[in-house]
Amino acid sequence: MMTPMAMPPETVSRDGVTLRLEELVEPGPPIDVPALRYRIEVAGQAVGELRVRLGDTEDLQRHFGQIGYEVYPAFRGRGHATTACRLGLAVMHDLGYGEIWITCNPENKASRRVCEKVGGVLTETVDIPAGHVMYQHGIRQKCRYRVSV
Repeated sequence: MMTPMAMPPETVSRDGVTLRLEELVEPGPPIDVPALRYRIEVAGQAVGELRVRLGDTEDLQRHFGQIGYEVYPAFRGRGHATTACRLGLAVMHDLGYGEIWITCNPENKASRRVCEKVGGVLTETVDIPAGHVMYQHGIRQKCRYRVSV
């Protein structure tokens, strides 16, 4: 977990992909932990977003995941999500995390491949409880991947 002396990096890069810190998101519903919101850039152009969620709650582990990512449709299929996710995992490692949970919808084959490429091990597919905010948005299940960092 992030300690007062461990400050997140403003930028991290690998294989032509850069994560640029945009903001520290304060805790609030529906995810009640702070998060680092990074812009994913390739050659200076924004191609997506990655969030590093700074917590270890059951809801993060089972439903939301400790890393969330999106690559804009025009830039998908080029490996940017995989590289950005690896960078996010490195940030979490540097902040003291040893194990990370990433979740995705079972039908999202591209996201499942990203989870596997970064070393995630599928532990289970869980049902979303009827009262959960995800259920209210039509999401019924999540695949849970455990990643050692």
